[in-house]
Amino acid sequence: MPLQLKTVYLPGVIFMLVLFCPLATPAGEGADFEGLKREIAALCAKTPGNASVGVAVMDVVSGEVVYALNGDAPLNPASNAKIVTAAAALKILGPEYRFTTELYGKVEGRGIAGPLYIKGHADPDLETADFRRMVAELKADGVRRVGGGVVVDDSFFDGENLPFAFDQQPDEDNRFRAPVGAVSLNQNAIAIRIAPGDAPMGRAMVSLDPPEYAVLQNDALTMSGGPFSPRISAAPFEDRTRIRVWGQVPTGTPGTWYYRRIDNPSLFAGYGLKGVLKDAGIAVGGDVRIGDIPPGTPLLARTTSEPLSSVLWQTGKMSNNFVTEMVLKTIGARAGKGPATWKEAIGAVESLLEEWGLPRGSYVYRNGSGLFDANRLSAVQFCRVLRAAYMDSTIRPEFLSQLATGGVDGTIESRYTEAESRRYVRAKTGTLDSVSALSGYVLDREGRHPVAFSVLVNDASGYVSAAREYQEKIVNAIARHLNR
Repeated sequence: MPLQLKTVYLPGVIFMLVLFCPLATPAGEGADFEGLKREIAALCAKTPGNASVGVAVMDVVSGEVVYALNGDAPLNPASNAKIVTAAAALKILGPEYRFTTELYGKVEGRGIAGPLYIKGHADPDLETADFRRMVAELKADGVRRVGGGVVVDDSFFDGENLPFAFDQQPDEDNRFRAPVGAVSLNQNAIAIRIAPGDAPMGRAMVSLDPPEYAVLQNDALTMSGGPFSPRISAAPFEDRTRIRVWGQVPTGTPGTWYYRRIDNPSLFAGYGLKGVLKDAGIAVGGDVRIGDIPPGTPLLARTTSEPLSSVLWQTGKMSNNFVTEMVLKTIGARAGKGPATWKEAIGAVESLLEEWGLPRGSYVYRNGSGLFDANRLSAVQFCRVLRAAYMDSTIRPEFLSQLATGGVDGTIESRYTEAESRRYVRAKTGTLDSVSALSGYVLDREGRHPVAFSVLVNDASGYVSAAREYQEKIVNAIARHLNR
């Protein structure tokens, strides 16, 4: 920062003022980026295999596209779609937005006359421990029985639980493909514990948490030796989920937990609450069902999530599909007058993107997580979204903090560890079978000239590792230019 001397004349007095004047030249002007342009062009000359590539580098301050290679090509961004979802959620819902879950019922004496109602507002982090806290409040107030079972009011969302494209792999039962619901427990994944039984050739010990929701078919055998080789499948069964376990479990093997997606979020949460009530010594008469809370039913307990700015760490740093889709559909609740729909949620995001310079029809945004074959955006469009989020001081701190930090945390914890890039790279990764994507920022030491980048690689089957190296060379070149 250069010094300037300025003389100020007052009657009888002369002051010499020392002024600190920051350099005002934007990072993208003149020859400042010329060397970087040539370096990136050389790095981009050889693409991984026969992959389709889109690259864009933008000076955030001026909005100038410093370099582009197929920068306007619409490509599958994989989990880079979460950049759009996170930025839109922060802008539309606000960083301080919180999700609530409530219990309602009519207390008479030491019990609840009729059902205990649970009303959800799409808390993506609702866990069994939250139920335990609310049930402990009921017990402290003297409740010892529930007369009419558990009723789940899931009217905050409509009944479409699967995001767009999640049905492209209908047999995939891992929790990364979990459905969403207005009342969703433990990220809609059932916990399955497998341990050896009492004697060889007998059934292995299999338990579920929560215990009553799923139909369990245990075909796993306890063996005196051999490998630990249990297998698990989860599939729809009537209005719930069937869990089948088979394979071998050797004696002496410690119990191991596994997780599988479920099919009916509302019933899953309802059975989870019923189990917690029983564990607390509260008798429950009746079963679990879905229905609306009658007007005037008293509120008994409430749990509130962390603010959206904290919830989004799972979106940006950990690339959690379930959390991201729950947040996206909640945008639909803010946009509409009734239960949230995917159409309303996506329409609200598209309206914001139009304000940020992405005309409707110039991209495809159909789900918020980027899972499967759902979305098409270009590298330049990602840079525009990144610039809009950075230039908006009302969401910039929270948006930056939810991105993975180079060399420090999230999906790039082990990448960008050099002095020029560690902590200066803030980015979102994206990976599918033939897709590798990386978009984000490279910050400079003084915080005056951030650079946005997007490197999208499609049709890279067998070359995903090479695609990652391609991205790293480009990002490291930017980091050296800014922070050498």
